[in-house]
Amino acid sequence: MWYHWRLPMKCILCNQRKGKRHCPAKSALICAQCCGEKRVLEIDCPESCQYLQAGRSYEAKQESTRHLHSRDPKVEQARARVLDHFEPQVVRLEYLVAEERRSARDLKDRDVADAFDLLLQTYRTEENGILYERVSDHHQVESLRRRLREAVEELRRPKDAAQSVLRLSEAIACLEFVRGLVQSHIEARESPSSYVDFLARMLPRAGVIEQPGPSLIVPGR
Repeated sequence: MWYHWRLPMKCILCNQRKGKRHCPAKSALICAQCCGEKRVLEIDCPESCQYLQAGRSYEAKQESTRHLHSRDPKVEQARARVLDHFEPQVVRLEYLVAEERRSARDLKDRDVADAFDLLLQTYRTEENGILYERVSDHHQVESLRRRLREAVEELRRPKDAAQSVLRLSEAIACLEFVRGLVQSHIEARESPSSYVDFLARMLPRAGVIEQPGPSLIVPGR
């Protein structure tokens, strides 16, 4: 009698590890490592995928634990105030960074930091009564800087009279908040694109926020 042994199916992405998860985007089995590392960034994951939802929940908790909190009580209090009063505005900035990452796959955390630094220099100069816009000659940095600048200006001067106005000092606080998160990722040295990859994976495929909800980085808020 002949016995036919069924060999374990290898992951179709790495062709090394055993495929244990059914990927609806690939209609095949992939390994947990490829699922975690490549979802959204290299795999066109549907929003209904259970592994995508579970991964986002896990990453949000990790992000909060490792990058949101500070050992400096003053920094911690300042961040808490920003989230309490301007969370939707912070989320909007996060989404713009994520969208830029999705369109420019070689975008790095350092590029994001540079874009935020330029904006902060521009707005701090304005606080001193001088209008001078700082720009970059680096294409990706300048592209992101312009998108963020437009978003901030829309928040400062909303077309809808019923919408609350973001004051200059408040805009600076929001920009400083996100800049601090970028710096936390850079200092952790996990990867050159740790922060932007995190945001890209968390961004729903629709890519548009009509009414920004809870922050991506603070689970349970």
